[in-house]
Amino acid sequence: MEGINADTKLESLTDQQRIELAQKLRDEQTANQPLISEVQPIEVLLEEYADNDGFIGKIKWLRDEGRFIGLRRAKGDGDCFYRAFAFAFIHKILLMNDRPLHHFVVKHVEGTLALLKQAGFDEEIYLDFYEPLRRLLARMHSTDPETQELNDHALLEAINDPETSNSIVVYLRLLTSAFLKVNADEYTPFLFALDGDVGSTSGGPPTMSDFCANQVEAIGKEADHVQITALSRALKTSLDVAYLSRAQAPPDTPLSESLEGDSTLQQQQQQQAQAHSQSQQPPSATTATTQGQQGKEIPGDEAAQRRRLAEDPNRCDVVRFDVEDGQMLEIGTMLLRPGHYDLLVEAPAPASPEIEIPPVASGP
Repeated sequence: MEGINADTKLESLTDQQRIELAQKLRDEQTANQPLISEVQPIEVLLEEYADNDGFIGKIKWLRDEGRFIGLRRAKGDGDCFYRAFAFAFIHKILLMNDRPLHHFVVKHVEGTLALLKQAGFDEEIYLDFYEPLRRLLARMHSTDPETQELNDHALLEAINDPETSNSIVVYLRLLTSAFLKVNADEYTPFLFALDGDVGSTSGGPPTMSDFCANQVEAIGKEADHVQITALSRALKTSLDVAYLSRAQAPPDTPLSESLEGDSTLQQQQQQQAQAHSQSQQPPSATTATTQGQQGKEIPGDEAAQRRRLAEDPNRCDVVRFDVEDGQMLEIGTMLLRPGHYDLLVEAPAPASPEIEIPPVASGP
């Protein structure tokens, strides 16, 4: 960077120079990184955080209790959530190999175009970004003999092609923004919790227009609970997010299904929303490992196991983004480290034991 060298003191830099320097370092670190990697064993995280005792126990918890055996890394360019979501979404359809489901998903994804039009986006623009996603979905269960059938290798190759991958990322951003705008009455009250965290033309909590322009549509802006919930609902797709951090997952978030842990925040949001009752709150994230910890003793081995996991100091909170009505897909678990998402790979379910049929006894 101009005017900055090895002898430059960090405290002498302006805020803008520090931001530019941090971005330059990130770009250099990720320059040769694939957009989505091949599956790597989860033990690579143990090597990466070998000097971080706070993370080692949590990674072992993911491996031993969460039954995750690997991960796919997403490039840390600020678009990692949307890119990881895109890969997991298409990959899940591919793995299920279910023609009726594929047909249903394709029809639903086509239907999201109407949502973008309703939100006021330029049709000529969003159709261009939609086309690479349409083409990939069309390469499954195709009746055209000239179509190259999509497989794992071809999908990974496509998602690592910058033009294809970035177009799909932009489409998912536009879809997220459209869902939020069309459902603004439902989501705007929860933006009050973001007061001071994001840019606003009014100086207070962001309007939905400000939030979408600055935090959703802008390339390189990572997703948080609001965006994840909106995209999950728009595509009728459930997912989990495992938090790898010294602190646990935020117990109360702007779109938390229950705000019992912070009654003050709940009262403020209810006052500011003025007309939003509990029944109007959107389905959202719940912290899986804290369920069943309200002092109720539930008998049974499963409940005991749940309590044991919840009390484990090394646990990673796993936040569930659930679609309660009309879910099409369940795409698995993302790993969230501060400011970055990767895809976790779960161990395959054990095969059912073969049933032994006793021989028929012969007659006398």
